[in-house]
Amino acid sequence: MNKDIYFKYQWRYKKEDLKYCPRCGHLFSLEDIHIPNQPQLICHNCQFIFYLDPKLVVVAVVLNKDKDKVLLLQRNEDPGKGLWAFPGGHVERGHDLFDALKNEVKEETGLSIEVREIINTFSCPEEGMIQLVYEAISNNEKVTINIESKAGRFFYFHEIPWNELAFPSTEKILRLYMQNNGKTSE
Repeated sequence: MNKDIYFKYQWRYKKEDLKYCPRCGHLFSLEDIHIPNQPQLICHNCQFIFYLDPKLVVVAVVLNKDKDKVLLLQRNEDPGKGLWAFPGGHVERGHDLFDALKNEVKEETGLSIEVREIINTFSCPEEGMIQLVYEAISNNEKVTINIESKAGRFFYFHEIPWNELAFPSTEKILRLYMQNNGKTSE
């Protein structure tokens, strides 16, 4: 990645922020068309209705091959700068979510993973996001971070920095995984 052109992707926006039709470039109109008090973006020029879909995010709970350690990355950007979280990222339209997850982990950690079962899903309407969380296994524990992280390492479950986790969902996922798999934090 070229660090000179890297910038923060601002994905939090509302319908009201979108002004122009992506098909023809004319101004949008925000109108109730099907359901009262749920206006849609409409282009009266080309008859296009633009639906603002939520972003799909995939997250990996990466375990070592013995499944006694979990990978966390110390974030180098907000939200949660300096705190620990799982690797993951957005799935672009037309991309396979498993390939997207493998690519995100590879990009953020240098690790190749085998994606296993789904652990949980989260819906974050206020963020415009749906998150799918998968278990993944890495046969290697040598983490090579990119500019998105300050550090990355595998923690034994009793070493997890509980007071330094970036997101409530990170803690919830860790606790759920530990509960379902007989792991303790002691």
